[in-house]
Amino acid sequence: MRDRRTTKLLIAVFLIVGLVPIVGALEATPTTIVAASDSSAADKAAAAYICDGVNDHVEIQAALNALPSGGVVLLSSGTYNCAGIIAPKAGSTLMGEGESETFLVFTHDGRINVDRENITLDGFHIKGTGYSSGVKWLGVMNIRASHAKIHNITGTADASIQAVYLLIHDPTVYAPTLQDVEFINCRAVDTGTYGFLHNAWGTTNKVIKDVRYENCAAINCGKFGAFNPWVTGFNFAELNDMDGLYVKDCYAEGTLESGFHFEFDPKVTNAVLENCTSNNNGQKPFPTRAYQQNDMSTHYFGCGYYAPNCDVTFIDCTAEGNSMNGFYTTNGGKLYNCVEKDTGIGRTDFSYRVPAGYYSIPTRSVNPSTVLENCTSINSRAFGLQVDLANNVKIKNFHLVDPVGYNGKGSSLGGTNGQFDNSEVSIYASGNRVETLVWAKENVNTVFSGQIVSDSAKPFVIEGYRTKNVLVKDMEIVSKTLPAGSSGVTVVSTVPAGQATLQNVKVTSTGSPVPTPTTPAPTPTTPAPTGKPDLVVTDISWTPAKPASGDAVTMKATIKNQGDAPTPAGAKHGVIFTFDDGAAGPGVWSDTHTTSIAPGQWVTLTATGGSAGAAWKAVEGTHTVKATVDDVNRIAESNENNNLRTEQITVSKAGSGSTPTPTPAPSGKPDLVVTEISWTPAKPASGDAVTMKATVKNQGNAPTPAGTKLGVLFTFNDGAAGPGVWSDTHTAAVAPGASVTVTATGGSAGATWKAVSGTHTVKATVDDVNRIAESNENNNVMSKEIVVGAQAPARGDLNKDGNVDWTDVTIAADMAQGTTAPTATADLNGDGTVDWKDVALIADFFFGRTSSL
Repeated sequence: MRDRRTTKLLIAVFLIVGLVPIVGALEATPTTIVAASDSSAADKAAAAYICDGVNDHVEIQAALNALPSGGVVLLSSGTYNCAGIIAPKAGSTLMGEGESETFLVFTHDGRINVDRENITLDGFHIKGTGYSSGVKWLGVMNIRASHAKIHNITGTADASIQAVYLLIHDPTVYAPTLQDVEFINCRAVDTGTYGFLHNAWGTTNKVIKDVRYENCAAINCGKFGAFNPWVTGFNFAELNDMDGLYVKDCYAEGTLESGFHFEFDPKVTNAVLENCTSNNNGQKPFPTRAYQQNDMSTHYFGCGYYAPNCDVTFIDCTAEGNSMNGFYTTNGGKLYNCVEKDTGIGRTDFSYRVPAGYYSIPTRSVNPSTVLENCTSINSRAFGLQVDLANNVKIKNFHLVDPVGYNGKGSSLGGTNGQFDNSEVSIYASGNRVETLVWAKENVNTVFSGQIVSDSAKPFVIEGYRTKNVLVKDMEIVSKTLPAGSSGVTVVSTVPAGQATLQNVKVTSTGSPVPTPTTPAPTPTTPAPTGKPDLVVTDISWTPAKPASGDAVTMKATIKNQGDAPTPAGAKHGVIFTFDDGAAGPGVWSDTHTTSIAPGQWVTLTATGGSAGAAWKAVEGTHTVKATVDDVNRIAESNENNNLRTEQITVSKAGSGSTPTPTPAPSGKPDLVVTEISWTPAKPASGDAVTMKATVKNQGNAPTPAGTKLGVLFTFNDGAAGPGVWSDTHTAAVAPGASVTVTATGGSAGATWKAVSGTHTVKATVDDVNRIAESNENNNVMSKEIVVGAQAPARGDLNKDGNVDWTDVTIAADMAQGTTAPTATADLNGDGTVDWKDVALIADFFFGRTSSL
């Protein structure tokens, strides 16, 4: 006696191979109805296929495969439990009765694959959970072919899969350019993963073209678990390039990282976001230590909109309550009529991240590099506007409203890195919570205009030795405290004489008659000094005063300004401490002092940071401590060659209580080389997860410093064959002559490399970010070829898509009937022919009645 599923299978196969004459019926009824196990009796009566609540994807797939060209499968109200793949045929439509009526629940790696052109999905809810590692880089819904329409769908997923909606160019599935895809009224809600993600695999046709989103939303993505620490709501460019993107009336809220996101490296052109909203994104904590490129825990986005190096236009977009930036745009970003509010709200520790409503650093590679027109920042918890390392910036009619500010500054134009050139700024700023609303530092060929309403003493400050040809014109400063008729612009003494010019700039005192406009002489508030500051280190000290091996030692340095001009306020007065030039452990530094130091005055600074923490881990012996003030030349000095002071520090044995006979510091340095590269599996196939290892030898005459990461970066065809991986967990000292084998533990796409068919060059670079001072810095790279074979298709996988599914059943049925030519791979029973016995073998495996083929 046949069970109901077997009967349905046979009927479906007969329909596919043409054994039942139904052409006329299909022309009259192009819609095939499928009912769920819990659908109403009326729906079941009208259905051609009735699911039983187990492996419901089978009946859905059978209905899809039986459709004529352009047909529709309608899923009645109810819940469909799917433990496999649903793959609509070209030109078909899979439709539900609405996101609150029709539910597709995917388990056991089940998902929807849009791998053929001109497919429409409409009107249902999807949920995916419990995916295996083999498919985790996919989505619950995967769009891998062009001309797809995704309408009226709500989805969610746990943290076991990369995305709810994945738009990906996979050349093994669909080789042409992926283009013309639209999402309308779609949502990703309460997920453990990305909401909407664009990506590309391989090296060809990586540009995705002409994608449209309208009235879509990503809400609480990454709130309920996290696929990785970088979960975003909408990510339009991960490894893919993007040409032609239109996003309108879309919404992102409560995501772990950015709401709307483009990665830094892809090329993005012709992108427009219009009337979108991005609120309360960047839910994960700020980093707790300084940024390091290979320490992913120090990376952070937290933006409403993150779009670096992108030709993106934002029109009428808003951002509110995002943790780091409302809008992050550089090198091509254009913003019109956008509003940011309350960026950084709820965050108080700005030790390693300082929020800014609008952020653009660096932005200097195109002209104009950044455009802000009729944009507004309201109540930003730090900077309202921060633009630096900048050239050709156009800011018109920008409204800066009551920022909380950072270090007394409400905006920073060149203030943090010292470049803001060839730019135009029309700004209307108001508020009394900061000393300075507009801070222009190290500006060159820049013009300011507009209005400032503030009662602070220095609402507009121009400073910096690099300042050149800065013009402030047609600027009104409205104030209760500044004298009417004065300029209200403070030109600090660091500005060279004659390089800041004021034209038609005046203070209007509130409560008194508006004075007749005057044009003050273009002279600085304070005459330019004849000299410059000159910083020296006068003392080095440490706590404990007599450290033992293993102690955490806090370093201090006293620095004096022996020049004849003050140091610039707001500039970091940095000091770095090194120990035997790095041979006795990682250095530490102080970089938090920003108050001006007058000529003849001094200040004592304490180390607050370091690559391995703010304290030095003491190493037994006598060591040379060097303290260098202004180590990265933030401050222009009259003498740049007297910033270093050297002293000796003696460290006793741990617990000895006495100071041993001083041990001289090593006469040399370590020298790290890679002597071997290996991988597992030894003979990878395409798609395998490959674990990389490197053997590193110290061929120098001093040990590597204990506690410092010995990093190794592995790259594949210099990035062309996929993202690199790295090892950065080994911190034990490596003695001269000793070797150690390290295994990759991290990477931008995981700790393993996804093998790509072909022959590739693997490069292993030890100490890739120069944490360790070596005697030879030019011998850190070893190269080796890795050969990846084509992945053998699974037995029964006739279309070679990596799965044995209903499509393979239909392919075998076509061969059995003679519609298509048989192949040896379809002769599963090995009798020399492809017949219905082979079809039955694939079907039994697909339905789970047999465990192997």
